[in-house]
Amino acid sequence: MTTAQLLNSMGLVFAMIGVVIIFIYAPPQPNLETGVAIGLEDNTPLSDGQTVAQHNEHTRRLRARHSFMSKAGLICVFLGFAFQLGATWS
Repeated sequence: MTTAQLLNSMGLVFAMIGVVIIFIYAPPQPNLETGVAIGLEDNTPLSDGQTVAQHNEHTRRLRARHSFMSKAGLICVFLGFAFQLGATWS
């Protein structure tokens, strides 16, 4: 296998991994909800047994993971492009 073929293959693999990650963890979209919400105190218990503070912390962690994974997917796609571009010039 030549260097160009290896780089091209690596580029395709990175691109496909990136596409799958982006499919699962799409980049964040704007919140377009309308209406007014009622604010609850941090110690208010919810129907699932968690407090509002625990729910907010869980949501924050999920949002951080989602943001990280969507960025990782984009990086994989760009790495795949770079490998394929390198294969063209090798």
